[in-house]
Amino acid sequence: MVNILENVRRILESYRVFPIDIEKVTERLYFIKGNKQPYALKRSSLTDSRIPTWINIYRTAYNQNIPNILPIYLNKSGKLFTKDGEDIYYLTPWIEHQNRSASIGKVYQNLGFIHSKTKRIQQITGENRESSRENFLLYKKQMAEYRKKLLEHVEQFEAEHFMSPVELFVCTQYRDLVQVFYVLEKRLNQYLESLEEISEWKVCLCHGRMKDSHVIHGNQLFFINWEHASYNNPILDISTYLKHKTQYYDTEERLLLDQLKLYTEENKLENHELTLLSIHLLDPTEYVRTIDTYRNTKSINMIDYVVKLQRYHRQLLFSIRFSEYIEEEYEMVSLDES
Repeated sequence: MVNILENVRRILESYRVFPIDIEKVTERLYFIKGNKQPYALKRSSLTDSRIPTWINIYRTAYNQNIPNILPIYLNKSGKLFTKDGEDIYYLTPWIEHQNRSASIGKVYQNLGFIHSKTKRIQQITGENRESSRENFLLYKKQMAEYRKKLLEHVEQFEAEHFMSPVELFVCTQYRDLVQVFYVLEKRLNQYLESLEEISEWKVCLCHGRMKDSHVIHGNQLFFINWEHASYNNPILDISTYLKHKTQYYDTEERLLLDQLKLYTEENKLENHELTLLSIHLLDPTEYVRTIDTYRNTKSINMIDYVVKLQRYHRQLLFSIRFSEYIEEEYEMVSLDES
């Protein structure tokens, strides 16, 4: 521990920061108490190849006046990071939380602002459209195979004289999963039909791992840890955020639905983008893979599998409600009509 703290002090010297106290918060995060203010020192997961993209994020935030990306201090050499062997560190202000997690509406609003400010339009060529179509058709085929595999699992479990807690969970949840596969197939068909009419794609700066632990709500809201950011479809961030939020009992699902308009007021989503968002949320891959892993390993540790399946099941139930909500709220073509 002494050697680690000595390394941290040496890294802080490159920022002309001489700490009064250093507290290890996680394996990668340190709370630094300085003479005038507190800091957060992060040992990142960045690689040399990722650094240019990561640096460009902060240039973009500065040039386009985006206040919700937490700023990073320059070191004595004028760089945004300091290398220590193979490790890459960066220093930010330490922001005290006023609340354990930011309100859903604030996250939507500020995420929509960032997406809107960094939006880029890409024209779709015939080759792009055909490639996208092939990918979605391949995904649709894979989902049909997953549906068949899930049925095989259920039939195998029901043939057992006594079912384990995991097997009982899967069998009781099967009816809901059938509905997930049904709605997913319909949304995939809708999106494939809409491809003919789409002439452009919108990409923007996406965080890549959007969840509550990467949101700090002090005097204002900040998004932190942009190490996995990229220019991508905004649906990536929204679906990741919703998947994390809806896996837990205490999530206010009605707010997640009703306050989505705070995002769309900042960054409008077309109907085909809402369909794509619904497809992302309806994806049952992790649920089916969890059952595969259980059967292949024959694990006796039932609790972990039960918890995982319960969380994925909860998230997938939300995805059905989300699909119904956007159909009503955004006057989309109904599943029955499609």
